[in-house]
Amino acid sequence: MQDIAKLLNVSKMTVSLALRNHPSIPEATRTLVEDKANELGYQRNQELSKYMAAMRRDRSESNKLPIAYITTGETPDTWKKSHTQVLYRKGAHEQADAYGYYLDEFWIDEPGMTAQRLSKILWSRGIHGVLVHPFNRRIDPELAACSLSLDWDQFSTVVMSDTLLRPVLNRVIHAHYESMMTTMNRLVELGYRRIGYCMSEQNDLVTNRRWHAAYLVYLQTHQVSGLAPIPSLVEPEIDQHLLKKWLDKHRIDAFVSASPNILNTVQPLGLKLGQDIAYADLDLDMQSPSHAGISGIDQNSLHFGHAAVDLVINGILKNEHGLPQNPMTMQIEGAWCDRGTTPSKK
Repeated sequence: MQDIAKLLNVSKMTVSLALRNHPSIPEATRTLVEDKANELGYQRNQELSKYMAAMRRDRSESNKLPIAYITTGETPDTWKKSHTQVLYRKGAHEQADAYGYYLDEFWIDEPGMTAQRLSKILWSRGIHGVLVHPFNRRIDPELAACSLSLDWDQFSTVVMSDTLLRPVLNRVIHAHYESMMTTMNRLVELGYRRIGYCMSEQNDLVTNRRWHAAYLVYLQTHQVSGLAPIPSLVEPEIDQHLLKKWLDKHRIDAFVSASPNILNTVQPLGLKLGQDIAYADLDLDMQSPSHAGISGIDQNSLHFGHAAVDLVINGILKNEHGLPQNPMTMQIEGAWCDRGTTPSKK
């Protein structure tokens, strides 16, 4: 850095900030410094970055570094309505703590809060990393993009889910497509041939229809003897009448869903899951008594939060701020859980 500063007749601090893409340095100066660094063969010291990360882990609680955790919704704790989002947040807190950081939470829908104001607050607090919790806003059938206009150039950012569609940032999502393929394969192995996909329109949309797409592709491409092409049931609200009519009309022997209210909808129909009809849930709550004995997918949501924090910290250490030139999406795979509602039909 001293060599570059001397050659360009600038301060060593200017070189340091330029190499970290700091927004206080004009773009022309940053380019000049980067070109000279490349000419001289400068390479970032990754071992030093590891050492600095280790130092952060050893710091006391009062000296931990902040990462912004941005939530949305009608209230500051709207996320509590989803067991999956509760685990996302818990995992993020755990991983941040393990690396000497802490999550500084901000509710973007707080009255009077704007993206511009939030950007200034984050920068004034010395925050360089941002995690965006899943947006808890209803998405319309045309997939109108939920957007957020922070001053992205100042931050290393990771979005948790697909619900923030603009701008395109690095993100972590559940492997919805793979989970559906795993579920269908398992149900077929167990002997089921009339398998239906039932989902609320909201859940179908917020996953970018990946579950739905995998279901349709499976029906079209898997040459399984007797596998029936059951039409999907995707509606804004799935009530008892609608569900019963669909189950009876298509003589369904197993169905797949992830609606939090689906178990309450089935109960009044007098159907016993695992006896009268098989059922697999694509988003099991492993701690909830209501999901005890229910087969399906454990999304590994705690690990989801861990991975999101890892990506943010990696961006901070590499000084990768702003909108990524080649946005990256990391998928966290779930695990199939064989339980009482999918007995072998063989």
